[in-house]
Amino acid sequence: MTSLRMGLATLLALAGLWANTATAQTLSDAEQGLRIMANRQQGNCVTCHQVSVLRDAKGIDGAAGKQGDFGPTLDGVAKRYSLGQLRQWVMDARKLSSNTLMPPFGTLEGTTQANPERPMLSADEIDKVTAALATLR
Repeated sequence: MTSLRMGLATLLALAGLWANTATAQTLSDAEQGLRIMANRQQGNCVTCHQVSVLRDAKGIDGAAGKQGDFGPTLDGVAKRYSLGQLRQWVMDARKLSSNTLMPPFGTLEGTTQANPERPMLSADEIDKVTAALATLR
């Protein structure tokens, strides 16, 4: 994805001009990933992390309101980690930091009482969240 497209996605989010969820199929992977990150029923990343591009985004369920400060800010995360590392943080952060409190979003390995008995995010959703994280420079 070009930096121009990443910049456009950021500007659209800040301006609140994104299409509604019904037209999500027309959004880029990164744009869909930002929606997943904000959605309280999916990624819910903003419960623990600051994501400036989502703070004032309009038209994205879960983006409005207080963001958490329990985990590190995700602003600039693409400068600190490779694409593979970003994906691993989402898939199962315990593989990168054994003491993390971040839940594994892509596996049930080592978890108990998962309900429903499936990972929180699908492989496709993890790819989209990783694409979104890669825009946060």
